[in-house]
Amino acid sequence: MILTIFRPKRTKNGKIHIARSYRGRYRINKGDNLEDIPLHTTDKRIAQQRLEQIVKEKQMEDVGLLAPQAQRTAAQISLENHLQDFVSDLETIGRDPQYVSDLKSRVTRILDECGWKYLKDVSSDSFVKWRAKQSLAPKTINEYLASVRTLFNWMQKHERMERNPLLNIQKVQTNGEQVRPRRAYTREEIIRLLDVAGPRKVVYLTAVHTGLRHKELKKLGVDDLHLDAEQPFVNVRASTTKNHKTAIIALHPDVVTELRKLPLVPGGKVFATVPKIDTLKRDLERAGIPRIDARGKRVDFHSLRHTLGTNLALAGTAPRVAMEAMRHSDMRLTTKTYTDTNLLPVSDAVLKLPSFLNSPEKDSQGDSQNSQIDSQKMVRQGQCLSVPVKKLKIIDDFQHVENQDDSQLASALVTTCPDNGKWSGRQDSNLRPPGPKPGALPS
Repeated sequence: MILTIFRPKRTKNGKIHIARSYRGRYRINKGDNLEDIPLHTTDKRIAQQRLEQIVKEKQMEDVGLLAPQAQRTAAQISLENHLQDFVSDLETIGRDPQYVSDLKSRVTRILDECGWKYLKDVSSDSFVKWRAKQSLAPKTINEYLASVRTLFNWMQKHERMERNPLLNIQKVQTNGEQVRPRRAYTREEIIRLLDVAGPRKVVYLTAVHTGLRHKELKKLGVDDLHLDAEQPFVNVRASTTKNHKTAIIALHPDVVTELRKLPLVPGGKVFATVPKIDTLKRDLERAGIPRIDARGKRVDFHSLRHTLGTNLALAGTAPRVAMEAMRHSDMRLTTKTYTDTNLLPVSDAVLKLPSFLNSPEKDSQGDSQNSQIDSQKMVRQGQCLSVPVKKLKIIDDFQHVENQDDSQLASALVTTCPDNGKWSGRQDSNLRPPGPKPGALPS
């Protein structure tokens, strides 16, 4: 072990200058680099004590008896300051401002209501007790947990704490407990809504065919539309989408027709206004569409996006394709959350199941008759790949066939060997009539 204190020396204008404050050098294990640290004192005895204390703490850190210096320093800083550093980091890397604002608000509330001022105050038990007192929706509770976990994960990544104290807390079950369960519109409801919408018709129609969200529709520019392309589409800019990714969305012919009716000015917005909730409520009332049905599920503007997801499923769209059309990152979100199962033809699928009460013979006969009828129909329509086969019993029949004109040879000809036929000595697939063995000379 190397353990020494000294005052640095330097030469200036031919003279040696000695610093007033001491520095220390130490190396605990053989092979380690020599560490040089400032001791911030002009007293030799204090400098020696400080260096010995630093080395002692380093040895305890190496064997796990003491937390690293960075963690001990972070433990003395308030969680509020840690949160501010975290927020600044999120803003620096370009996270969405709304996301950052919501996260900061949720974490600040938890720190305040749980009484967490420093890291030593944080515990999973105190969070569970706070959660038990809340009347928030399960989904919202899980968002609070996710937000504060994100803070502690960041602190762990930057060596401000050893481990996340909330890592093992389970999320609240949300299945069937949504505060505002949403449903999709039926086709008849969409038709009635468009009939009473007036100038808002084109907005509703665009939303139900593209799945664009309310904010995305508000930011949609005329320059984003490409109505004269061979396949009209809209180029949704990354700055306007929820996931900050550019999206190319094909436009339905109905949407193209309605968009062409608008006074589109280059550089302007496509829609002058996008209906707010109060306007939509009045349109729903005029269309005779209940906002909340008998099952307690409601419809709103975002239900138009759910309608697109459900219509894709009803059209038999492959799940992976539907996921891209909905611009989702998880297929489960497309197939579960954004597909209204109450509108799927589940009953029709049940009726198509096979019967177990009819005898197999009866089913077999029915299948055989249907197959025969279908085959005859395909032959008449020229869709059958095989043609009727005419069998020739003996080789002499070929001579008769050769004398026939081509019109009589519409059917394919195959030969069959008489019952006393044998396989050839070469063991190929052609049956031969009885005769001398291969290689035998005539007598």
